[in-house]
Amino acid sequence: MAEVSEREQLIFDVTQTEWDMFQHVYNTGGRASCQDDPETFFKMRMSQWMVYSDEALHSYLDDCRQAYEEGRNLMFEKYGRMMESTFPEEYEEVKKHLPDVADKVEIVDRIVKINLEWDAEMLRDYPNLRKRGRVLTTAEDGIMAGSSMESYLRGELLSYSKRTLELIWQETLAAYEKGESLLRQTIANETLFYGYGSLEEAEAKHAK
Repeated sequence: MAEVSEREQLIFDVTQTEWDMFQHVYNTGGRASCQDDPETFFKMRMSQWMVYSDEALHSYLDDCRQAYEEGRNLMFEKYGRMMESTFPEEYEEVKKHLPDVADKVEIVDRIVKINLEWDAEMLRDYPNLRKRGRVLTTAEDGIMAGSSMESYLRGELLSYSKRTLELIWQETLAAYEKGESLLRQTIANETLFYGYGSLEEAEAKHAK
């Protein structure tokens, strides 16, 4: 058996912490099916965390630990904020349990803007693969369509500390300026977890 590296363990620890919080998110309609699907959860979340630095991962893990100490659940906060555009009436009840994030909005908007560009590129370059995901923008949110990539990302980022957000912003901007895409890297990681050799192979498979 291959030895697990410190970085691999760190990525797993971050995802395990998220999974533990996710188990304590309660929906008005009952437990969601994805809360009983750890395999998919770990593949998706680890694919994302793999694109960030150890420093960003440690910072977010500190966010999670701080939240535990304060009796907060970052998964609840993320999904709660996503309800604003999909279940606005229920959101009115949920929002009073969410911390104020006014000081994070500006940096979150910057990160989201770049990710929207990256997502549009994914739709252009890998349309069959991309259409299997969420709709793109908050304007498309609804009970039937669910939450968009934009709303999901914004809800998640607003749960991070300002220190973690600054690290994510720096890494997002650095990739963008080099013509790279962290979103593309994330989805490429996902395809590897599902047994594809590349994004191109996955795209061809889903074109059939």
